[in-house]
Amino acid sequence: MEQQLITVKPEPLTAITFREKVFDYLSEKEWKYKGSLPCVIDFWAEWCGPCRMLAPIFEELATEYASKVLFYKVDTDAEQELAMVFGIRSIPSLLFVPVNGKPQMAVGALPKPTLKEIIEKELLPSIEQPESQNEAESIEEEPLAEDEISPAQLKELIESGDGSYFLLDVRFPDEHAQRRIEVDEQLLIPLPELESRIEELEPHRNQQIIVYCRSGSRSARAVEILRAHGFSARNLRGGILAWAD
Repeated sequence: MEQQLITVKPEPLTAITFREKVFDYLSEKEWKYKGSLPCVIDFWAEWCGPCRMLAPIFEELATEYASKVLFYKVDTDAEQELAMVFGIRSIPSLLFVPVNGKPQMAVGALPKPTLKEIIEKELLPSIEQPESQNEAESIEEEPLAEDEISPAQLKELIESGDGSYFLLDVRFPDEHAQRRIEVDEQLLIPLPELESRIEELEPHRNQQIIVYCRSGSRSARAVEILRAHGFSARNLRGGILAWAD
């Protein structure tokens, strides 16, 4: 029986979410990709005929490569700053971003086989590189800070059935959907939204909030915010990268 694919739509990006999820061109001089999976970004516009031709193909690819490659769209009319940063003069333009290494741009409504070839040869191999795992292992060797908890300690808490803690994931929904700590009692609030949604954590004020992200950097900032609001919070050392299911 043929496996049915779950439809995944490309996610629109603004200048703000681009800097959060892809590359912060305002603070970084050298390219530094923020994602944990490779991505393809479609720079398009509503009036562009070739863009409309590419759109259904782009959506098909987003579904076919779900959980392996992220697909984003940038409306160049609405996000002129992004178009200027990347020198977009012709659309559609597609930016192919590997996990490690430099991105590459392709211009025009390329046929689906060509797009699949680029994804297979340039993006998928970048997922296998172990650099991030090595980083997590090296972090684990350092002594725990007072506001940190190790993966082993958290695993003990979960297995004990102790209800004194509550998990908070501060990554983005696409990251959470790809991999998360499998515990029912948890909440997803992306770090940029934490201050504005802090009231959602009020029911858990008497619990210890264990915060996690991809590698521990975003969750460290979240712990600072939570503690400033009077919550008891600890950061999962090494993030989901250090977590063994």
